[in-house]
Amino acid sequence: MSTPKRILLGLVLLAVQGAWAAQGEVVARPAGTVPGMDFGYWEYLPLGYDDNPTATYPLVVFLGGVGQVGDGSLAQLEALMGVTAPPRLARNGRDFPFILVSPQRFNAFFPTAQVDHVIEFAKSHYRVDTNRIYLTGLSAGAIVTWSYAAEYPHKLAAIVPIAGNGNGVNVCNMWDVPVWAFHGTADNQVSQWGSIDPVNKLNTVCNPRANPPAKLTLYQGVGHDSWSRTYSGSAGHDIYTWMLSYSL
Repeated sequence: MSTPKRILLGLVLLAVQGAWAAQGEVVARPAGTVPGMDFGYWEYLPLGYDDNPTATYPLVVFLGGVGQVGDGSLAQLEALMGVTAPPRLARNGRDFPFILVSPQRFNAFFPTAQVDHVIEFAKSHYRVDTNRIYLTGLSAGAIVTWSYAAEYPHKLAAIVPIAGNGNGVNVCNMWDVPVWAFHGTADNQVSQWGSIDPVNKLNTVCNPRANPPAKLTLYQGVGHDSWSRTYSGSAGHDIYTWMLSYSL
């Protein structure tokens, strides 16, 4: 076998090994390394993903806040690991039954069209159950979660915005998107009313009203970080089972 062919075979084998190693682990995909994706991101594939090539899986897209921004390079993607959220939980050994994509951008306020690009990329790149796509985010990422759900309600099976603000968007447009919002009552960065008002509007003002009724959990005396206890489940709420219980 010629040297170029040996090199090519070696690269193919390495790629195959990398794909197999990725399941059950969170893997960095730096900007510019995955065709079709405009951002660097963290990828998590559930255990068994490679064992059944015809199976499809739910997709969760996680959006970080201002503290998690970066250029998508390998070094700056680490900022997304700086908070207790799905990427870090997966790195620490938490097994999830879904595909997780956590993109990074230079500004945490993703335009909704760019969030849609991430979701469409995931649908074409991974074996996604398109009836089970979920969006969650913290702080600025939660604000974007509200905005995306209001503009693309037909694409989401459920959302979990944490410490966000859904005021100023047409939440009535997402009356049939299951919502579970979380906020700390002592949050001095994003007011708790950013979660209280849109949930109340969905449940009492919109016509039709939210179906199922939008949920809101307030943590008394908690500041801006209402996400650590939510994503980890230490506050007693299982958002993952809740999300996955819904389908389009």
